This record gives sequence, structure tokens and C-alpha cells, in this order.
Amino acid sequence: RSVAWKTILEAFGLADSGTSVVIWQAATYTVATVPSAATYPRGVIYVSNEVGGSVLAFSDGTSWRRVTDRAAISV
Repeated sequence: RSVAWKTILEAFGLADSGTSVVIWQAATYTVATVPSAATYPRGVIYVSNEVGGSVLAFSDGTSWRRVTDRAAISV
């Protein structure tokens, strides 16, 4: 890997498996503990107890939205 690639991985705390695969782990929250979406525009989190089961969610700057259907999570 290039020095630039390794620097990017280190900056984000990601692991280089030696192949083209990089494993990334989103921070985990419950519906009651998600941070303000306005604080993390374009952020991605894992919501462990969303209605219908756990789901990744992204911030649109106003709400945390499920990646599965773009609906706002149930806060």
C-alpha cells in the first residue's frame, strides 16, 4: 500500500488487512442516546434498538435517517 493510503487508514483508526478489504466499524447508539444530527452532518452510526431491528443511520444535518429506507429513526 502507498504511504498516503496507510496515513488515511491510521487517521480514521481503520485496520489494513493486507488485501483490498478495509473493515470499518460505526459507533453504536441506542435510539435514546444518539447524538444530535446537527452536530454530525454526513455522519454514520449504528442504532442497536431501532424499530424493526438494528440499522445503520446517517445524519442529513437535521435527522438521523435509516440507510434502508431513509426514514428518520424513532427518537
